[in-house]
Amino acid sequence: MKYTENETISQKQLFSQASVSMLGLSLMAVPEFMRFSLKTMIFGLVLTGLFFWVQSIYFVRICPCYARLCTSFGNWVGKLFGFIYVSYLWFSQVVLLCLIADLANYYFIERIDKSWLILLTGIVCAIGMYQNVEKRGRIGEIILPVILFFILFMIFLAFRDFSFEEIIRESRRKMTLRELAEAFYKIVCLFLPVYFFPFILNQTKRNTSAKKSMNGSICLNLGILLLALFLLLGLLGREGYMHKKYPMIDLMSGVNLSGDFFQRSDLFWSGSLLFCLFYLCGSIFFYQHELLKRCRLERGTGIAYASAVLFSVFAGKLGFSFEIYRTLVRYGYGIVFPVLILAAGIWYKRRKMGRREQIHEENTDK
Repeated sequence: MKYTENETISQKQLFSQASVSMLGLSLMAVPEFMRFSLKTMIFGLVLTGLFFWVQSIYFVRICPCYARLCTSFGNWVGKLFGFIYVSYLWFSQVVLLCLIADLANYYFIERIDKSWLILLTGIVCAIGMYQNVEKRGRIGEIILPVILFFILFMIFLAFRDFSFEEIIRESRRKMTLRELAEAFYKIVCLFLPVYFFPFILNQTKRNTSAKKSMNGSICLNLGILLLALFLLLGLLGREGYMHKKYPMIDLMSGVNLSGDFFQRSDLFWSGSLLFCLFYLCGSIFFYQHELLKRCRLERGTGIAYASAVLFSVFAGKLGFSFEIYRTLVRYGYGIVFPVLILAAGIWYKRRKMGRREQIHEENTDK
């Protein structure tokens, strides 16, 4: 698949897009890691960073075969590849729409039925579904510094009351190999969107040197996740945040600027978080459309979008919950995605070798 100049993004825009999209995930996923010791989380985050650093080298090498799935893998295998990736995006859309509606209903817009918020969110996020990738890259490039400023500013304000007693107590907790492996796998599952980099690299300028952009965005999010865990332990202690649904938002609700001249400074945090989730949801709609195009199923874009929004509205009544999504990710996609990437690389290498041999034979015959 050949891309025109306005359908490509720079490496800086790749970094910005990935960072903004995953920031919301990093900050909302804090409750997932509450039971692990701080030492376990530090080592788990370092291992995850190293794991994705190795993966990024592999992503760059195999990204050409993700440009046109049906051409690279054959019609049916290419469509199967595309269906697996799109199904993950579909379930993620449902969860994100429900999460955004829940946050907006609880912190911003009260007394409005969540169904209407889901429909409104779905409409807003779908506006950019058919836009080119360069526009999304520019939005990410402009908004990332603003989002980072508000997030780091709020973390700085919260650190004024930080206590090291709980951190010292946590450092004495023993770390087991089993606990480390579990923490590492959960962090990898949290950052599964990283496995969509091979698709995005085909629309990135000078993609062979894009490893820094990929790894930079991953390390930024891993670092903010670690800062959030430090903050919660130092301010609330383990018992203080164990049973909270959104501990970071609850923590920031008690942070005020000096002099109390702005009573709701936590709105900076909540607003930044909500925007990141909106941007992620919009990116999912956009790349779902791109994936369906690459496996020659573009006509299914409207069906996938409408079914995700409608399913989100009735998710509670249909028995779908975040626990089901978590199970799907940990016991399904978390295993399938690395296997697919490995299989794609092997397939691509064999086809490449086969073409070389064919060209060599043709030249020999001449």
